[in-house]
Amino acid sequence: MPLADLAGGPPAAASLRKADLLRFADWKAAVLLLGIASLLIPTSLSLAARHWSISSGAHGPLILISGTWLIWRERQWLRFQPGGIAQAWLLMLVPLLLLYAFSRSFELLGTESAALYAMLVMLGFYYWGPAAMRRLWFAVLYLAFLIKPPYGVVAELTQPLKIALSELSVDLLHALGYPIGQSGVLIQIAQYELMVEQACAGLSSLVTLFALGLLYIHLTRPPGRMHAILLLAAIVPIAMIANLLRVIILVLLTYHAGDAVAQSVAHDAAGVVTFSLSMLGMFLFDRLLERFTGRTTAE
Repeated sequence: MPLADLAGGPPAAASLRKADLLRFADWKAAVLLLGIASLLIPTSLSLAARHWSISSGAHGPLILISGTWLIWRERQWLRFQPGGIAQAWLLMLVPLLLLYAFSRSFELLGTESAALYAMLVMLGFYYWGPAAMRRLWFAVLYLAFLIKPPYGVVAELTQPLKIALSELSVDLLHALGYPIGQSGVLIQIAQYELMVEQACAGLSSLVTLFALGLLYIHLTRPPGRMHAILLLAAIVPIAMIANLLRVIILVLLTYHAGDAVAQSVAHDAAGVVTFSLSMLGMFLFDRLLERFTGRTTAE
């Protein structure tokens, strides 16, 4: 009797079929990863060159690294299992791919990044399944901050912030006796004129702080929902106060040291100080909330 018959044919055949399926799954996964890389790498390079390199998008690398870490820490729940949702949903990839190609051709980076984000989320649902994506809900939401916002929306949002910061800084410095005036977002002190730009209006700080505030709340798990809501609500005034200090610092540098100094490394240093003060303010406010809620609970 052949040894193969003694060993049992069907189990051996089943093992071969399983090995073939695994090889097929590995092949499909490799093709999928190559396809994703062919879209992800060009868009990431464009974001790095045209958005992350300026103040309003400087938070991009930080969001990307921390968001990737959020996915990595849930890796034990991620399995390559195609069919998590109906294949019909994948038809939505066609218009998204067309939108991506159109946006890339005409250098519409905001639309391009949004289309890529939507495609990756849909592929995550299909290949990892709804259960895994539910575990990744925060990482998915958090990584949406990588999408470049439209310039028109940015301008509309920052214009009132720029005017408010200009007025407040001029009023404070005028009260201290400085020869300063203001027209819209244009500040004049002595012989110098300064334009309050979007970076000084706190957009980058607001976006970064809001994203990091969400991350902080997600990781630390505040004791109550109201604690988390108050912490998020405090981000806007904290960022505004920090950016007001930034504008005042730049105006004083211009007046006392000259425009060349204020627009050199000192300008970027002021941005770092602003962000650091904002993070410190959020941390201190969180400690204050903890003391208040702890005292309230004790009473």
